[in-house]
Amino acid sequence: MAKSYTKAQIRKITSRFGLIPLKSRLVSSLYRKNAVIQVKTKKGTYALKPFSRTKMVRSNTIQQMEQAASMIRLLKKRKYSYMPAWLPTHSGKLWTLHQGTPFYMSQWIKGRGLENAEDFEKLGWALATLHATSTGLYRIGRGKSPTSQQLKIWKKQDRLFQKKIKKISRHDTKYRNWYNTHGKDCQRLSRRAWKDLQDTSIVKLFQKENRSHALIHSDITIPNVMISDNGQLKIIDWDRVKVGSVYADLAKALMNTTQFNPEFVQSLLKGYQKRKPLSPTERKMVTALYTLPREAWHASLHPNRSRDREILDNWGHSWPLRLQIIHILQEWSMYKRK
Repeated sequence: MAKSYTKAQIRKITSRFGLIPLKSRLVSSLYRKNAVIQVKTKKGTYALKPFSRTKMVRSNTIQQMEQAASMIRLLKKRKYSYMPAWLPTHSGKLWTLHQGTPFYMSQWIKGRGLENAEDFEKLGWALATLHATSTGLYRIGRGKSPTSQQLKIWKKQDRLFQKKIKKISRHDTKYRNWYNTHGKDCQRLSRRAWKDLQDTSIVKLFQKENRSHALIHSDITIPNVMISDNGQLKIIDWDRVKVGSVYADLAKALMNTTQFNPEFVQSLLKGYQKRKPLSPTERKMVTALYTLPREAWHASLHPNRSRDREILDNWGHSWPLRLQIIHILQEWSMYKRK
């Protein structure tokens, strides 16, 4: 059950950031009820957000909050302008603890969502700026390429999906037709992507990547990108910011925002490469990561949940569109810049 908050609690937490709420309301996200609290004050409108822990990481909620806050400070120091400003508390920290839950406070961005090719070009530029701004800030021991670490997780999810196909095809008549029809499609996409990712040039890229890491947002989705009223693009919801694979971050952004629209895909890539040009090998990497049918892997774990069921139901409709985008990316990966 989603947690609610009283006016007294909101007032107490907000006061630690030096603000007095005049009016507040709970706002739900696409995935979570009461995900953020909109707080109106004399100084402006702000988002008061309980920090959302990433379950894929072993560290606890407090440790993850501290890590995220340190990365936000770093981006602020580097003058990264595509995120809402985070407010400090009276003690100077970027978050506070209330009844065991970390909260942070940032500007409330008023505006609209992504609508046209120009918006997507802005998103590509903003994402590339994040990756370029933070490159080299973190160095991790040998053998820990961010992309290869991400691929270990995705390979595990792929194996679980393969087991699911076999189990459902034998015992679950409700979803048997879907898996019999589209399970093979997913297997073909996976085989193609895993084969491409074994290319010698990509393996060498893993080694190069290990020498200089960067920060990624990890959750570039349609609800998390806003065009503010003054025309500036802002990326919100930085709970999952971390050191990670810039290639996976770009591939996920393409999948999660463009809705298989060729113009939007090409505009996002155009904006990205204006700020951070990619080599043919890097483009091949992004294409292979995009090809992996990750949504089907996730949705198949909980096919009875309405959102996951919707993903599975729409797979047949999106399949030809997906193939079209993969073809566009393959051509892009082979293009030689002059």
